[in-house]
Amino acid sequence: MPIVKINGVEIEVPAGTNMIDAAAKAGIDIPHYCYHPHLSIAGNCRMCTCEIEAGGRGLEIACNMQARDGLAIRTDSPQVKAVRRNVMEFLLKNHPLDCPICDQSGECRLQDYYMDHGQYESRLADPKVGKHKRMDIGDHLVL
Repeated sequence: MPIVKINGVEIEVPAGTNMIDAAAKAGIDIPHYCYHPHLSIAGNCRMCTCEIEAGGRGLEIACNMQARDGLAIRTDSPQVKAVRRNVMEFLLKNHPLDCPICDQSGECRLQDYYMDHGQYESRLADPKVGKHKRMDIGDHLVL
């Protein structure tokens, strides 16, 4: 079984384990949206980006990174935090951010990560799209 290092913590995991699951086993949370252990890897959100310190180079997404002997990654480096901040900004570009009245308030990873990253001020000059959230299209059907 390969021994990997995540933020300085060494852990032994079964071969083929992806780094999100390996980190969870070590008690380290790697933020992610599109990853689910029972679905194929999409790698679309890029929120799980990590920096490879040994056993590779550069930045890579943890959901698609397989554990291999000697691999060492950082999930909290300044470069990783900058990437995640940019990903959050992209995801929130047209999100309404009306969390207090949202049905998922308090149970939403988008809201949790938004609060964790502390990026409360938008750099966007254009106002967000403000459209009606309901449209009656019949007696018993509402969009």
